[in-house]
Amino acid sequence: ENYRDEITIEDLSKASNMSQYYLMRSFKKYIGKTCTSYINDYRLNKAASMLITTEYSIMNISTECGFNNISYFNKLFKEKFNLTPKEYRRKYNEIKNNVKN
Repeated sequence: ENYRDEITIEDLSKASNMSQYYLMRSFKKYIGKTCTSYINDYRLNKAASMLITTEYSIMNISTECGFNNISYFNKLFKEKFNLTPKEYRRKYNEIKNNVKN
């Protein structure tokens, strides 16, 4: 619900009524990734969806998904999807156009 906002470990710790150390350790143990990795992954999936369902600029999408730094967004997106956001959008549009034809 709040993925667009800045989310700190301190915020999560307070919301869950756990110490930061215990929260981070438990999160990694039960989810399999760090809190930050989980949040970034969620944001990147939202961004990927927006790239194929909207005409918003990549800058707007990155900001809308909670990334304040476009370079960081592009770096994480490429690591996750092996494509830049621009390439991802172009590839999806090519596939969509081929299906229509």
